[in-house]
Formats: sequence, structure tokens, C-alpha cells
Amino acid sequence: MFFSRPSSIAIRALTYLATQPPGKLTGVREISDHIRIPGPYLSKVLLLLRRGRLLRSYRGIGGGYELAHPPQKICLFNVIECIDGTPFGSCILEDRECSLGQECAMHDSWGPVRNQLLSFLQSITLDHLVVQPRIPLQLEA
Repeated sequence: MFFSRPSSIAIRALTYLATQPPGKLTGVREISDHIRIPGPYLSKVLLLLRRGRLLRSYRGIGGGYELAHPPQKICLFNVIECIDGTPFGSCILEDRECSLGQECAMHDSWGPVRNQLLSFLQSITLDHLVVQPRIPLQLEA
């Protein structure tokens, strides 16, 4: 799996919420049933998304979750950053940051690939996932 499990769940939950009419509040149970994730685990992921200001939540009868921004304004980069921190922020080979003068052996080779992946994650929005569920990956040569 390319994304962490929590990030994958977050993307699936947000994509489902993006299909809901504006202003409709959706409960954890409905989201859980639709994406087939246990409610307690999903609730933890939704809490991170709320804290990251990608979701709004309302308590009480008739409460639930809604997107905090239009689907075309929430990109995969935002979701992953909210759940896991900045994607590809650390060294690909070692458990540290690559820095000038202390580059790892893959630093020069990984840089362009990393930049393409970041660009891809920043360009794909929830709107894309709802409208076009199958997006062909096109990396520059």
C-alpha cells in the first residue's frame, strides 16, 4: 500500500463525504458502513481530519461530519499531511533528514522522483476522485 492505512482511510472517507450534497451532515456509522471500516477506528481518523481543518463536525441529534472546504480545494497532499505529516519529508534510506553536505546515497536520484510525486499529490483533489475514480498516473520522462 502506497499510503499509510490511516491516510488511505481518510482519503476514502473524504471521498465519500465529497459525494454528499452540500450542507448534509453525515454520521460516522454511515461513513463506516460505506467504506467498510470499524466505527471506532474511523472516528480516530476523522478526529485528525477535523483537527487539521479538513472536516467540520457537529454534535447531537442530526449531527455528523461535512467537508470544511469544497472537494476541489482538498488535495491528496493536504490529507496525507494532516494524517502522517509532510509526505517524503525524511531521507528515503536512513532515519534522518538529508541535508546539504550529509546527503544519502540516493539523494540525487530520489529528488526528481520525490518532486513528481509531491506534484501529483498536490494536483489530485477529492473532486477528481469523485468525478474520475480511476486516474492514470502520468509521470514526466
